[in-house]
Amino acid sequence: MSTARDVSDFFIGVDGGASKTLLRLEDAKGRVVGQGHGGAANIRLSVEESWRSIRDALAQALSQAGFSLDDGAHRLHCGIGIAGTEVAIALDHFLAVAHPFTSLIVRSDGYTACLGAHGGEDGAVIAVGTGTIGFQVEGGRESRVGGWGFPHGDEGGGALLGLEAVRKTLQWLDGREPVDPLLEAVNARFEGDQGRLVSWANAARETEFGEIAPLVVEYAGHDTPLALSIVRAAAAELDRVGLALAAKSHRPLPCSMLGGLGKFYEPFLGKALRARLAPARYDSVQGALIMARSAVAAGVKR
Repeated sequence: MSTARDVSDFFIGVDGGASKTLLRLEDAKGRVVGQGHGGAANIRLSVEESWRSIRDALAQALSQAGFSLDDGAHRLHCGIGIAGTEVAIALDHFLAVAHPFTSLIVRSDGYTACLGAHGGEDGAVIAVGTGTIGFQVEGGRESRVGGWGFPHGDEGGGALLGLEAVRKTLQWLDGREPVDPLLEAVNARFEGDQGRLVSWANAARETEFGEIAPLVVEYAGHDTPLALSIVRAAAAELDRVGLALAAKSHRPLPCSMLGGLGKFYEPFLGKALRARLAPARYDSVQGALIMARSAVAAGVKR
């Protein structure tokens, strides 16, 4: 029979984003004992789907670790960085759901990305995936720029790249835009059926528009004019994020470009932001683990 002395502490870091969820399970000494992945986790869009993705990833990690939630011999301390925390009602709903963790701390995925990128030290990040967010920590003071969601924010993100490509394709099909290889590629994705494209676009969420972004990236790599113009306009928005972050800091901070599109954008950025770029030390999952461990050390529980 387990006693209080037999109970072991384990730490969980979760990175939940618009397209996927990543989870890492460590023992008290920081050794990785399990990992998992799940689907989308954006609480602004669906609290239920977000928890389902996290639970799927957790089940995989626990299976690898060789124990279950029911054995009573393990305390699980979880840090979650997740998209959508800017919507207070969604965050309240998310936190109200029953969970298996001994302690839980939830912050934006931008915050955990920044913690991971700089190993818990001062620094800034611009994370560019399906959406975008700029975040920095300086002397315990946090600053955020962007990350307000699609389509009213997330400038430079994959969803808006895809949206712009679809918009231009429809303008080409009705005679307002000249022919371009990118537009032909988008049209071909829908087998040249304008009605199918319009129906898809009216129902698509940010994740679906983000699936068009690789075409923009591909044709920008071929130096096609329209793709390059879309990318340069998006990079200019990221420069604005960098300038806004810099204006909020007392000294120049290293900035890491993160996310699936982060490295892609670097050559298109302005000199001021490029001069501050620094490689990330760790990922957002590790940032969530840093957060979980810090919370336990401070005696924080939820």
